[in-house]
Amino acid sequence: MKQQKIGTWLLLIGSGIAVTCLLLTAIYVIKTMNSVNHEKTSNRTTTVTILTTDVIADQSWGSLAYNGMINIQQNFEVDTEIKSELSDEQSIENAAIDAAENGSDIIIGHGREFSTIFNQVASNYKDTFFVTIHGDSKHENQAVYTYDQGEMEYFAGIAATLVTKSNKIALIDAYEAREKNPQFERAIKEYAPEAEFSYVVVDSRDDGEKALTLMNELLEEGYDVFYSKGNGFNREVIKRAIETDTFVIGYLDDQSYMGKSNVITSVMNDVPSAYLAIMKDYFSDTGIKAGKKILTEDDGVYRLAELGPMLTEKDKQFIAKEKETFSQ
Repeated sequence: MKQQKIGTWLLLIGSGIAVTCLLLTAIYVIKTMNSVNHEKTSNRTTTVTILTTDVIADQSWGSLAYNGMINIQQNFEVDTEIKSELSDEQSIENAAIDAAENGSDIIIGHGREFSTIFNQVASNYKDTFFVTIHGDSKHENQAVYTYDQGEMEYFAGIAATLVTKSNKIALIDAYEAREKNPQFERAIKEYAPEAEFSYVVVDSRDDGEKALTLMNELLEEGYDVFYSKGNGFNREVIKRAIETDTFVIGYLDDQSYMGKSNVITSVMNDVPSAYLAIMKDYFSDTGIKAGKKILTEDDGVYRLAELGPMLTEKDKQFIAKEKETFSQ
């Protein structure tokens, strides 16, 4: 009788263990399936949409957006598209909403002009991150990636003081930014306090006609060195400098190929490197942080091009020495 009871208990215990094992197995299978499903979802190809107001052509601001897209494609497994020639706020808004509603994970506006629209629509698309190159942001799913090339502009200013013969140097800016970017002017005041400095604004990156009108007025006043910051209108400015035997500091890329004897140097902006920085942050453990991120020379976003032949070896050595002193 006692043995029979023991057998019954053993049978009950064995059944309990079997049921427990079955339950644990079922839980494991469910968790595994959930994990697989989650992995499939998280491994979905990231979609990136780039918006630019400009055309995609050589030497244009828009071409840098295109090169940024190529940089992303070469370094990350993502789906990308670019929408260009968005000429007004309505077309920008339509493009941003269309991209967000079609599942873009990240939308990059190529310039501060996208900030206004992104500020308006970002809160309606919480699953999409809106990023602009320069500008401002106000929502948790927005960020601004910017950089301050002031250090390079400072050394370009030193170079300008060494080249000018009339002691008259001008900055032709695309948009008003005199207070924001004072380094070029500061270098002139520090290294050539007797020089005259003029600051004029075109209110466009591409209006070559207005840029030339302003430049011609300055030429009549005797200005002979121009820092021209409109990638779209720089070709016209450099051509005019060649015609008048004056000098230009280029912008965005090395523009010495347009006039080696007249281009002192160029403040180079490697904007496509900013796109790499954005995507590196996006795929990092912490992701993109809302707000403003300031990129530096270490991110490869700016540098000074080679100094031109109008500067003597002594001039070049002087600038190199000032760079060393500046970085200490």
